[in-house]
Amino acid sequence: MQHQRRPKRIIAPPRDAQKRSRCNLWNFFKAFALVLLLIYFCFVSALLRSKHALDLAGIQTPASVPSQKELSSKENNPQDLLILGLEREFLSKKSPVDHGSNDNSDINIDDALPKYVDKEKDSDSARTKKRSAEQITEEDTDMPRRPSCFDHGTPCKFDEVGKYLEGAALFTIMHKQSDAIPNHRRIPPSMASNATYIASRRSLGPANGSMTALFEYNPTLLPLNSELDEKLLDYLTGRYHPDITDEEANKVKYLSISRAANLHGCTGGNRKNGQPTKEQSYLNLVLLDADLQPIPDASGALLPFYILFPKCYEAETLSAFQDYQIIAARSTKGNRKKDQLFMTASDRKTSIFPIDIRRVLGPTNDAEGWNTKMKSKPVPMIPEEGDSPDFFYGKGLQVRFMDDIAPKNRSLGTGCKYDLNYHSMDWKKNYHVFDVPDVHGSGENPTTYIELRPHWTRMTRKINFYADQFIKYEDWELVPNGTFANFWNDGRRSETDAQANQYKGGEPPEQFSPPKNTDWDASVGFGRGTACCVDFDFGNNENFKVGISHSTTEGRGYVSRFYAFDLRAPKFLVVATSGPFCFGGLNNDTDINSETHYFPPQKSKLNATYAFYDCPSVTFASGITEYHADKNYVVISYGVNDCYSRSIVVSKERIIEFLDVNRTESWKPWNW
Repeated sequence: MQHQRRPKRIIAPPRDAQKRSRCNLWNFFKAFALVLLLIYFCFVSALLRSKHALDLAGIQTPASVPSQKELSSKENNPQDLLILGLEREFLSKKSPVDHGSNDNSDINIDDALPKYVDKEKDSDSARTKKRSAEQITEEDTDMPRRPSCFDHGTPCKFDEVGKYLEGAALFTIMHKQSDAIPNHRRIPPSMASNATYIASRRSLGPANGSMTALFEYNPTLLPLNSELDEKLLDYLTGRYHPDITDEEANKVKYLSISRAANLHGCTGGNRKNGQPTKEQSYLNLVLLDADLQPIPDASGALLPFYILFPKCYEAETLSAFQDYQIIAARSTKGNRKKDQLFMTASDRKTSIFPIDIRRVLGPTNDAEGWNTKMKSKPVPMIPEEGDSPDFFYGKGLQVRFMDDIAPKNRSLGTGCKYDLNYHSMDWKKNYHVFDVPDVHGSGENPTTYIELRPHWTRMTRKINFYADQFIKYEDWELVPNGTFANFWNDGRRSETDAQANQYKGGEPPEQFSPPKNTDWDASVGFGRGTACCVDFDFGNNENFKVGISHSTTEGRGYVSRFYAFDLRAPKFLVVATSGPFCFGGLNNDTDINSETHYFPPQKSKLNATYAFYDCPSVTFASGITEYHADKNYVVISYGVNDCYSRSIVVSKERIIEFLDVNRTESWKPWNW
């Protein structure tokens, strides 16, 4: 008999289970609400921290922008208008590297410094970081040994050779930031490791770039020595000024020239174009003492592109001027001393202009007592009606250019590009200027040359700085009777007035070779100019000029070379070239002023075709000059990763070793 299946009995859950289910659902909703609440509080907290960071850096948020009523009560004082409405008094206080050109009071910065800054370091430590020449030879247990590749002829590592060079340094120094640049153009110490914040400062409005942060790098030092005319020396040191004592004036040994730019490579740095704010690159001038330390309140920073070409500056987002140099030249025949300064400014091409600089004791627009070949008004240190308050910072150096820089005959063209090309030094950059005695040996009227390329495609051109006055464009011609090969495009000068300086069979081989499998960036060029020129005695009355060139590897790693060339015109042939090496970065143990650098250590290493070396990826040696206290040493100054400036004081003997590693006078066969 077949049985029918009974339907399954559906048993309802007990009431306790139903209750537990409702409780679990309720607990889930409570937990979800709590998470939303936490997210909300985190979001609000982040906004508050962001606003606090902006206020700390002196950046106006909508809530901190002063009202029109408040603005009208400030008598149009730009500094007061800027400070007004800020929740924190960062702009009216001194940062650890801003020594008060725009400030009146001090603050305790210890709490603001990142943890990697040693607060116990004292400025007196500079004395313990300097060595005598005797100590360099006696205390050699810690010094890098001579690279074995010098003796064995094997490829040399870039960093090993660089460390050997620095091992011969009297001292190394990380240059302090200029006290001319106000705090609202700086990164606060408390934000130094915040890459997001630092990157945001490049794009933060207003569009004119006046609130973007500035970084100083690519320095060169102009020695204020006996080669300069006494009047020029008096203006630069301040001896002409009745209120500056001889003792104060005698402390000044160098004029430091560098770039202070919002285009940089520091933590969170952004070198890309297409930013919503204008690119700015200031000519940064600082007087230094014998120890390469800044003279307090003897500095200035200005925007030459804005000052010389205001309409072009307003029309362009990118700056036509980025890196700067100041050249001292002889402009008066019969005067053996250099009596006039010239500024070179370069981006893709290089422009040149006469410039006057003098030390003052406070902001002034007065040119009283300033008697030079230039008669124009100084660049206003105190903004006048219609001027931007951000084109000049500082209160210790006064500057002026020629008023009339446009040629009367502009038949070659009009417009911003052409206005720049009229002042073209040539169509590229990294040029060097040097002079040699006149052919009669009197020394009265030396001939000056520009080194267009240092080696491999070496070329020089004779140039002129002599003029009776520097008032209008027609008063002076850099290349007398010179012509342009391509004025309408890049301002390229004709090579018919240049001299090729190369042997038919090439140039001397490098004294040591780079690591194997190193590829070079051909798009940048090979053996470009960097810094020049210092007189070296190679012995046996053989004197050459020595400079530094640079190349870049695949991976944008910067390496440098020393080169030496003969002084006899017109060839000035290269007689020796070192192999490539890299300069070192900040060393907290040895660098004077290392405690003033509050950014975190940079981790980027030199990348040479996917091989990495213990030195910064970018070291641009922008200056080389004799050390005033000992002519057996030179000061090599360079920018590190487009972030900060450093100098090393190195013996000439060590550099000669780089140019003749086997000490066999290998340069002799090339010295025709």
